[in-house]
Amino acid sequence: MNNHGAIVIGAGAGGLVAAWQLARSGCDVLLLDAWKWAGGLLAGAELGGLRVDVGAEGYSVRGGGVEQLLADLDAAHLIATPNPLGAWLQTASGPHPIPKGLLYGLPSDPEAADVRAVVGTLPEPTATSSGSFADVVRAGYGSRVLDDLVAPLVGGVYSTDPYGVTLDELAPDLAARVASGTPLREAVTQRVRTAPPGGAVHGIRGGMNALVELVVTSARAAPGAFELSCGEPVTGLERDGVRWRVTTTERTLTAPIVALALPVDAAARLLGAASVPQTTRIEVITLVLDAPGMRGDEPRGTGVLVGADVPGVTAKALTHSTAKWAWLREAAEGRDYVRLSYGRRGQAPASAGLDESDLRRLVTADAAALLGRPVPEPIEVRRTGWAILPPGTPGVAATRDWLTQQRSVGLGRVGAGVAGVGLAAVVPQARAEVARLIEEQADESALTRENA
Repeated sequence: MNNHGAIVIGAGAGGLVAAWQLARSGCDVLLLDAWKWAGGLLAGAELGGLRVDVGAEGYSVRGGGVEQLLADLDAAHLIATPNPLGAWLQTASGPHPIPKGLLYGLPSDPEAADVRAVVGTLPEPTATSSGSFADVVRAGYGSRVLDDLVAPLVGGVYSTDPYGVTLDELAPDLAARVASGTPLREAVTQRVRTAPPGGAVHGIRGGMNALVELVVTSARAAPGAFELSCGEPVTGLERDGVRWRVTTTERTLTAPIVALALPVDAAARLLGAASVPQTTRIEVITLVLDAPGMRGDEPRGTGVLVGADVPGVTAKALTHSTAKWAWLREAAEGRDYVRLSYGRRGQAPASAGLDESDLRRLVTADAAALLGRPVPEPIEVRRTGWAILPPGTPGVAATRDWLTQQRSVGLGRVGAGVAGVGLAAVVPQARAEVARLIEEQADESALTRENA
């Protein structure tokens, strides 16, 4: 039986940060993951001679937690800002630049010219209704905002449908303001007004996938020993006296500290929940194009989010990566990289199950429709599938509550399943949870010495 100071189960972003923080504190850490590589959604792949992101490709600057992490990794010089062109919407009425000042697609200034260009004059709000997020939006802003602003933002960013999620499930902070009596439009304006200044999203030169190696390299140089084992699924977790026993497909391990960095469904399954929520499959299709004629003239900015009932388009979003990131444009040397996303909660991706030739036809047609120009036959096409739990997934809230009740000495939980979506939420929560675990362990050791 192998003994360790701490074991982290799951090497996604939350698990990586937790293991790094533990190693920095002087703890001997073992980081386990069932996949053959670390990083989870911070995934990269070789396409067209470059390593590019096939998962997350940017992070919110909200709260400053990610940029503090990069500074602690001596990697602040790698922070990249996106092209200020901004993204577009593809609605049933045509393409439009995305208005400024949106929150979950809700305009903070309904009278702004860029908002009116998409949805016209808004009706007077009625009393905010209960029910789905769509019901609340329709009451507060009208159907045009719902279809042409909210649907593409909620579908493209959160992979869910405004009809299948509540305000509280999607935006608990906004829901709290509304519940306290603030009208929806006023609550949205307040939230946007208090947002941090500067760009909403940054990236990393070399891609977000570069963060994985940055964290692993720093963890290996930390005072505590660090071991990363991929392709080693954990099959059991139980308390064994003052330590935890972790069983994998290859060995049995023990440690006084365990950080569980698994998705909600996997964490619940490992801890013996009676039922777990069902995941949604989404697919990211990356195209490499030899299209120098597309360079320097981006008719749809840095990408496109697709609204409700747009004819002839099955993708939910497109990112023109070489238009968005200057470092990638430089590295691509005349080629273009475009990503299309498929799949929402309750809907199988239109790309799923297609053979290579049919997939190429689908993504090329969708890219041409969304970019508003012909697209050449791709040099390379890469399909990457993900299993996610979008907001509104039945059973997620109950499973989170159940997991919270399983808290025990030396057991922590990190990652998007507990912190929320995005690195801006995951990174500071992982660091805070590790600090709590270390303090708890110190208190437990002091108590043991006193009773000895």
